Amino acid sequence: MPTSTELITTTLTETFDLDPADVTPERTFEELGLDSLALVEMGLMLQERTGISLDDVPLRTTIAGLAELMERNEADQALTAVPNSTS
Repeated sequence: MPTSTELITTTLTETFDLDPADVTPERTFEELGLDSLALVEMGLMLQERTGISLDDVPLRTTIAGLAELMERNEADQALTAVPNSTS
């Protein structure tokens, strides 16, 4: 299974025809030339692929920052999916 960073990178390079060499973890979406509409489109694509809801991601967010947010949301969803087993 790809990491969140790999998934974001693949989505950006395939959808927005960005050079993979330009898509590095420290780059912001704004630096990559995305506008707010493109960011919403990317968020919906990632949500479709992962089931993780990504609302209101600022353009100044880095790829690493979004990957961290996705991983945190994924962990939160996993915790809420586990039944509370008290003995």
